[in-house]
Amino acid sequence: MTGVSPGVPPAATRRRLAPLAALAVLAAVASAACAATEPPAAAPTTPNTAGSSIATLAGATAAVSPSAPSGVFAAVPEEAGALAQYLVEAERAVRNPAVDPAGATAAGRQLQLGYSRLGSRPALIESVRALVPDDVRFPFEQNLAARLAPPDVPPRPAGSTLPAWQIREPRPAAELLGYYREAEARTGIGWQYLAAINLVETRMGRIVGVSSAGAVGPMQFLPSTWTECCTGDPWNDRDAILGAATYLRRRGGPTDMTKAILGYNPNRRYLAMVTAYAAVLAADERAYRGYHAWQVFWDTSAGLVRLPVGYAADAPVDAATYLRDHPQDGA
Repeated sequence: MTGVSPGVPPAATRRRLAPLAALAVLAAVASAACAATEPPAAAPTTPNTAGSSIATLAGATAAVSPSAPSGVFAAVPEEAGALAQYLVEAERAVRNPAVDPAGATAAGRQLQLGYSRLGSRPALIESVRALVPDDVRFPFEQNLAARLAPPDVPPRPAGSTLPAWQIREPRPAAELLGYYREAEARTGIGWQYLAAINLVETRMGRIVGVSSAGAVGPMQFLPSTWTECCTGDPWNDRDAILGAATYLRRRGGPTDMTKAILGYNPNRRYLAMVTAYAAVLAADERAYRGYHAWQVFWDTSAGLVRLPVGYAADAPVDAATYLRDHPQDGA
């Protein structure tokens, strides 16, 4: 990851240092991932994400190639007009009911990569913005805002290793959506916020690992906090989502979601990312299909690295060696 965690507040007033996804540069490379984002690497708390998927949609159900021989960003345009089209067609695809799940997944990954590319080319932003039509202007602006959210503290240099994590397939989109809605019905916390937090924290549960502060599970709880506020298993998707909603309500939601989110993670960049993604989901629930597809990336001194489903490490892995053996996961 490229960020650094701010001063650590007392344990009683914080949940953990930083979202894993954000730590992984998981955002909408939000960002999240952070950022690189797409969204954050080792003890940071500022998300900056990246994603992956790289081909153009040729039709309602056309699939985007998940990778390219020369790296995951190989097919992402660098010229303003082509990049605008790349983003627009993907934003429309995730909202098009004629696009099947595979096509929506491809479009979601295309969005993650496209916003990462645009965020890393600030000189292109105004030219691309001028080409975005009204029907997708709102999600464009929100996703870009998440990608560009400034870190709370200056980022530190990326490290040379990949994290000791496992990357799994997330639970099906419909299943997770059911848990978000169940939690909303119980607590009043909008499902969109829960989905956005799940996205930024662990890319919808893809990351199985422990944060630098000891937080665990798909919604990243400190064990001590979990014991105080929640029931069940923090590693279980349903329990963790219900627990997050309970915690957010105790922190001021749904009346004051800014206060609640900052209580969940006292980081302004985190707040900006979660708020932006939640706004996109509130405007059009179909955007959820795209976010559910976002992948995990980690920024290193050897370059940005995609951590695909099946990645598993019990100890840090040398990034340069990994890229030598897995060139398809390099950016």
